[in-house]
This record gives sequence, C-alpha cells and structure tokens, in this order.
Amino acid sequence: MKNMFKFFSIVAMVALVAFSFVSCEDPGNDDVPKTLVITGVPGTLEGTGITGKTITVAICDNSSSTNSIVALNQVSYVNTTVTIPLLSGNKNKKGGDFTGTGKFYIMLLIDIPGTKDNLDDDTIYAYTGAVGGQVPKQYDIQDATTTLTWDNFAKQ
Repeated sequence: MKNMFKFFSIVAMVALVAFSFVSCEDPGNDDVPKTLVITGVPGTLEGTGITGKTITVAICDNSSSTNSIVALNQVSYVNTTVTIPLLSGNKNKKGGDFTGTGKFYIMLLIDIPGTKDNLDDDTIYAYTGAVGGQVPKQYDIQDATTTLTWDNFAKQ
C-alpha cells in the first residue's frame, strides 16, 4: 500500500510539472526586430537593369495601398537576394525596428529610371502568395526573418 501511495505521488508530481510547462505562455516574437528576405529577384525589370536601384518594401496593415503603411525600409539592389530590415513608420516618417506580428500586405516599390522618385510613382509589386498570382494577399509575419521568393510577387 505504501509503495502504491509513493507511485501515485510521483505520477502526480510529474503530471504537475508537465502541466506547468504546457500552460506557460509562449513569449512569441512580438519584440523581435523583423527582416524581410526576398530571393530570386531578377536583375532586369521592364527591360531595365535594376542593379544599384532602390527597392522599398512597404508593409501595409489593412489594405494594399501605400496609405496604410506600418513598416518600411529601402535598400539598393545588388544581387538576386535582397535583405531588408523593417522599420516602423509610414511613407512620411521611419521609426525604430518593426517588431509587429500578424497578417500584412507586402508591397515592393522599385525605382525604375524614368519614374518620379517617390513612393506613389514607383513600379509596385505586391505579394500574391502564388506563382502567377495577381491579387495581393496578406502574409502572416511571425518570425524574426521572413523569406519569400520573387515568383510570389506580381506587378500591380
């Protein structure tokens, strides 16, 4: 009887520890700066080489327009993989690191020669979620680094 009591006591303690681990809240990636990596970017768009041109990424919250930007940043295109650390802000002002999570529209604004140098007049490519897709779709940003392929973007 004593051994049975010890056995159930040990089982109860193991269960208590296991339930404690299961019930702990996952801290998630809410306070982690986010980076967007796009692979397979072509060196030519619209018949124009884009090496050295500016690529702006705009993360939009509730629509696929540049009026709902919550994060953005710019880099110069150098090769087929573009790495863009995201900054909080909108089209008028950039802030600190973007640490948000959730579903967002991802827009790429590319400064093609012959267009005006502002966000509203650049060539815009939107994340569509599928090769050959045309309709902008939201992407669920959770991790510190989000990697997408160029094939999932379409000119708008």
